[in-house]
Amino acid sequence: MKSLGMLDVSWNQLSGGIPDSLGELQQLRRLVLHHNRFSGAIPVGLSRCPNLELVDFSHNELEGNIPGEFLTSLKNIQFYLNLSWNVFEGPLPKEISTIVSAQAIDISGNKLGEEIPGILGNCIALEHLNLSHNSFSGPIPDALGKLKYLQDIDLSSNFLSGAIPMSLRQLKVLGYINLCFNNLSGSIPEGGLFSNKTVTKLFLGNPGLCGPKRYLLPSCLKHRKGKPLPHIKIILPVAGASTFFLCSIVLGILWRHKFSRQKFRLSNFMSGRLGYPKFSYQDLFLATNGLNRTNLLGQGTFGSVYKGILRNDRVVAIKVLNVQNEEDEKIFKSECKVLGRIRHRNLIRVISACSYPGFKALVLQFASNGSLEKHLYPHSNEEDVCQLGLAECLNIAIDVAHGIEYLHHDSPIQVVHCDLKPSNVLLDADMTAIITDFGISRLISTTNSMDSLHSSFSLRGSIGYIAPEYGLGGRVSTTGDVYSYGILLLEMVTRKKPTDAIFVGDLNLQKWVRSALPDRLVDIVDSSLLRSVNLEQSRCLISFIHVGVLCTNDSPQERPTMRDVGRGLESLRSTFIGSIAAASNFTATISDLVQQPYTGPRAERVSDSQSSSF
Repeated sequence: MKSLGMLDVSWNQLSGGIPDSLGELQQLRRLVLHHNRFSGAIPVGLSRCPNLELVDFSHNELEGNIPGEFLTSLKNIQFYLNLSWNVFEGPLPKEISTIVSAQAIDISGNKLGEEIPGILGNCIALEHLNLSHNSFSGPIPDALGKLKYLQDIDLSSNFLSGAIPMSLRQLKVLGYINLCFNNLSGSIPEGGLFSNKTVTKLFLGNPGLCGPKRYLLPSCLKHRKGKPLPHIKIILPVAGASTFFLCSIVLGILWRHKFSRQKFRLSNFMSGRLGYPKFSYQDLFLATNGLNRTNLLGQGTFGSVYKGILRNDRVVAIKVLNVQNEEDEKIFKSECKVLGRIRHRNLIRVISACSYPGFKALVLQFASNGSLEKHLYPHSNEEDVCQLGLAECLNIAIDVAHGIEYLHHDSPIQVVHCDLKPSNVLLDADMTAIITDFGISRLISTTNSMDSLHSSFSLRGSIGYIAPEYGLGGRVSTTGDVYSYGILLLEMVTRKKPTDAIFVGDLNLQKWVRSALPDRLVDIVDSSLLRSVNLEQSRCLISFIHVGVLCTNDSPQERPTMRDVGRGLESLRSTFIGSIAAASNFTATISDLVQQPYTGPRAERVSDSQSSSF
């Protein structure tokens, strides 16, 4: 394919080395391989591609040194070079300076070391530079001040030392600078971008740095020049000691009072209860082996989740949020607020949180069996997944129903999850389902003071799981979660996502399922699930599907509450275990509810005497 101009195979499970034969594609301009499992070194053959304008090898398992000849061949790159989150080591080659036209360079999340080469300042077109999460040492090159088009720079989580170069004050368009967690020392420069209030400046985690309070650093003490006069040499030590003694007592009382209040706030910022352990950034960094890709459990729009092992050998999940702006801060605070107020066996349990400028993380319980999505759509090389039969589907569905029921009906303040889907349902060691990811959840006030519950926020859920009324301007409500739950049930049975390619035009998952009930189960139910169900159990399977159909009614008023759903599924589980008579009774009840015309403001609710059969 000698004339190929772009090759994009990102977001797959491709493994092995990058083929050296790609060097034969002389016309190749864009090479995108990110989010795969490529390993080994960057092939030398790629240096024969002289026209590359964009290269993205990020989030793979590439290793070894970054070849200098490969960087030299990128002299015509116009857009960006992204080698982040691999296992590259050694120094950053000096040939990086040949990429003079690149707008962005991201080599974060590797094991590169030694000093950052000063000739990086030759990349005069750079707008974005990210070298964070490596092992770079030595000073920050003064030559970075030459990058006059630089808009953001991230050098955090390295071993850089020395002072912050004064030359950085010359960067007129810089809007973000992150130097956190290095070994920098001295005072923060004054003037230029360091005085610009619109620039995001992060310096935390550098014990030798000092500066204004807004940076959360110790203040820089300015000592008076000159010597004291001879006749007060004796008075000064005595007066100074007395003053220091008195000040120590006063400050000690004030500090003790302030610290006790601050400690109370830190321990209770989520739930108002004592007992949350505190973790620093370094604690979490060490627990995840330096936020290593091998510890990565999953990634989403709002952040990444890593497996972490704490110092007491406790295994946890550490969710690191992408905090780039004020809206991301709100998402972090929202998740803390929700998780701090709820406690249920089927909801993710928060252990602690870590909050620094530019770094927000939640420490959560670890679910060893991964997400429900992983079990519904296992990859061929995954051996640790359970083949979900009807019994497992029932148990998981009931667990999720009880968790959402608690949020809607029993928690101290009503919560709407807003993003219920298989990837947000985790499975514990005993396959107990746990609902997670409360980043866009909403707390429903009993008053009308929360005017932010409009659908403009809720539409940030996942396509295919969003209730149709939200798209028409409807307000966030518990019926939206019921709809998402119904889609989840249908997905468990069909093993088809609501965004599957077969759903085109007006056809969607629930319409497809409805069209096949009750006689054509073989057309919609996944073959592996169907093989595990005998004739009597197929009645339960039909009832299970009917629950999903009922929950996905287009009209919110026709959907059951999650309390009704939980009771109905509990009854169905009893049926599955052995009561055949109850099975036919349950099936008829569900069928009636689905097929009967809508006659009132809400779906007909069964009486307490009927609750055992939905």
